[in-house]
Amino acid sequence: MNYDKNNVFYKIIHKEIPADIVLEGDHYIAIKDINPRTPVHILLIPKGNYVDYEDFASNATPEEIVNFHRGIGRIVEMMNLRSGGFKLLSNAGPFVYQYIEGQQVMHMHLHILGG
Repeated sequence: MNYDKNNVFYKIIHKEIPADIVLEGDHYIAIKDINPRTPVHILLIPKGNYVDYEDFASNATPEEIVNFHRGIGRIVEMMNLRSGGFKLLSNAGPFVYQYIEGQQVMHMHLHILGG
């Protein structure tokens, strides 16, 4: 699947459209989900052009991967999710798109759910 720069996360990363930014690192941006499923629902988005998690895991640099995963820890700490628990979710692939209201934005992102 090819990456399409005409997606909302690309535009948020490049500050073309506004978002409620929670945290930003060298290789990621974290925003509040506009349609939260839990009291805390943050989207962690790598700044690189990756379609889904498999694309990110296979093609991102080691620095991007480490920085992104450390971003999870920073958000968990910021949002006080450690004691109550949290869920990480990333959708990908045709099965998800067809059957589970999956990823609608074709830019890799991770849902951090808690609260």
